Amino acid sequence: MLNPAGRGSRHHGFTLVEILVALAVFSVLMVIAYQGVARMATTKQVMDADNRKWREWTVALARFEEDFSQVADRSWRDEGGVAQPPLRGSAGAIDFNGAQLEFVRYDGGQLTRMGYRLREGKLELLLWNSLDLAPRNGPTALAMLDKVQTFKTRYLDANGQWQLSWPQGPGTPPPPRGVEIELTMETGETITRMFALP
Repeated sequence: MLNPAGRGSRHHGFTLVEILVALAVFSVLMVIAYQGVARMATTKQVMDADNRKWREWTVALARFEEDFSQVADRSWRDEGGVAQPPLRGSAGAIDFNGAQLEFVRYDGGQLTRMGYRLREGKLELLLWNSLDLAPRNGPTALAMLDKVQTFKTRYLDANGQWQLSWPQGPGTPPPPRGVEIELTMETGETITRMFALP
């Protein structure tokens, strides 16, 4: 014989305590998930910045390699008509353009004068539109690297000795046998490379 509807049956639901426990567990899981996603996002940002930094360094070093492999033993005349050596460099600015290193290189079968300077934390490539300069003929500056603290150079002479400036005496001597570049970044990292000259 069947019981009348509802008689003897039990209806189970969630108690208030069970709901609060479930909400607490869900909240903990959400916090853990959020922290994991936040850590992944932070890690990706760090990796992207690191990859960008190495890519910029690689491009800059490749530019140095290309320029120094094409240095030409050809003197040039400055704005005053005075003959200058094919390559000259110093720890400080060489001229009013602020260049620390200047040289002549082959560029597509032509001779070009170019240089490098550090200005306001940026390493810049300097390009002149002519080899022998007319008065007030300044260079075009192209940014190569950002957040650079120091830019140092050394020059290998014919006796195998490193010099802090080039040339060592008056006249227009040939380029050195090699050039060493040292860059110190604002992060404290230092890049040092040596390049043989032709």
